Amino acid sequence: MRPGLPPDARQEPAPWRAARLLDAPHRLCFFAAGLNWAGAALWWSASLFATARGVAWPWQVNAASAHGLWFSLGAMPLFIAGFMFTAGPKWLRRPPVVARELRLPVAAFTLGWVITVAGFHLVPVVAAAGLAVVALGWGGLTWRIVRLVANSTQADRRHPRLIVLASSVIVACLGLSSLALLVNHAELLHVVLRVALWGGVCMVFLVVSHRLLPFLGAQLWPWLDTRWPDWPLWVVVSVPLTQCVSATLAPWPVALAAWRPIAAAHLAVVAALCLWIVLRWTRERALRQPLVAMLFAAFVWWDVALWLGAAAGLPGLRADAAAALELAALHTLTMGFLGGTLLVMATRVSSTHSGRPVAIDRVARGLFGLLQLALLLRLAAALAPSWSTQILPWAGLCWMLVAVVWAVRHGRWLGSARVDGRPG
Repeated sequence: MRPGLPPDARQEPAPWRAARLLDAPHRLCFFAAGLNWAGAALWWSASLFATARGVAWPWQVNAASAHGLWFSLGAMPLFIAGFMFTAGPKWLRRPPVVARELRLPVAAFTLGWVITVAGFHLVPVVAAAGLAVVALGWGGLTWRIVRLVANSTQADRRHPRLIVLASSVIVACLGLSSLALLVNHAELLHVVLRVALWGGVCMVFLVVSHRLLPFLGAQLWPWLDTRWPDWPLWVVVSVPLTQCVSATLAPWPVALAAWRPIAAAHLAVVAALCLWIVLRWTRERALRQPLVAMLFAAFVWWDVALWLGAAAGLPGLRADAAAALELAALHTLTMGFLGGTLLVMATRVSSTHSGRPVAIDRVARGLFGLLQLALLLRLAAALAPSWSTQILPWAGLCWMLVAVVWAVRHGRWLGSARVDGRPG
């Protein structure tokens, strides 16, 4: 921005250049993540409308498994990488990460998903090969996160270390998913997917939430804070751990039946503690800020997901009712908590780092509202299975609009110079 230009000139759209994506790690990772997110949303929305109209898609991999794989392990890891390579050096007091060093693993990760999705409709072996490439790409990014954390002399590294652990879980799960597709082991694939979601993606989001969000990181209970520092972190992180146990016990019905009441009770206890946090924060003035309010709404969905999961494990509940509640809990977690937090945080990072003074503007609020509508429609479909065929396409359409609008809007920003004229 040259001195003397009028203030309005700062908001003029800058020309888009692919080379700009290498100016900062979040530009490269978020751009690739946006493509992944929009592509997955378009693909799944089209399949839902095709199913509703009676048009058969040539699935060679179970549709639900394919959906779970791409939605859980497609865009999410790239957003995590972009955030970690942006915030991580500041947390750890390390030099900035050079985006050019991330080109190969990001390209491998993206190309791997193109191959994987083609394999979903052609032959499982192709999907397995694609997932192996994805695992290599994410492994390369994880190795750079490991080096970032290991080379730091910062005394407090508990949050980055937990992120390293969760990122490693994702690497392992991608590799095991490739193996499961190769040997056509549907049960193994189901287990691995749940572990990847809870022990990988969800773990990262909870750790970052504790690090950044005031309603999880503030002094909540002074008596307990002095005796058990960071207890909110360890309370919420205990959920992914118990859910990973539930996932690994799935192949053994007797052991799972004995474990389910314990897991349900644990979910209820954590849900009660999180509800207390929610009620405490409803009186805070900080909720008047759009960014905090939207992140708080996503955290409320986290609590709702826990209550739904606990209800699904109630003794004596009919199998169909338990399945409906589990499905509702899953989508409340993924769309409400993970999706809502992702939308707000990715919007904030890409907006502020492109020189825009207002991170949460009218479009961002509209996208967040549309995401809430998508979630409500998805919950209605889960809890009213007889109407699911009619409702699901509209839920998928809303989700697709959120993803596509975000990817197009922010993809343009990520490939353009900062509007305030600053470098980076």
